[in-house]
Amino acid sequence: MSIGFAPPTENEVEQLRSAYKSLNDVTRNLANVTKCVKNQDLRMAEHHLRAAEWHLGQAKQVIATVGQSIQKAG
Repeated sequence: MSIGFAPPTENEVEQLRSAYKSLNDVTRNLANVTKCVKNQDLRMAEHHLRAAEWHLGQAKQVIATVGQSIQKAG
């Protein structure tokens, strides 16, 4: 890899699709948290909650990146 090389960036639509997928993962994980709490499996509930938080962070990061690229272009 040469200095200054930047991998090609995804277009904004693909980035937003990625964020949407992450938000779907958040929804799925929160549903799993509810099931685990009902079953009193708090260890797995915590696992799903951490996963939901991670996916939410990923979505926020992508959305912020797209917003910044739109501002620069505009």
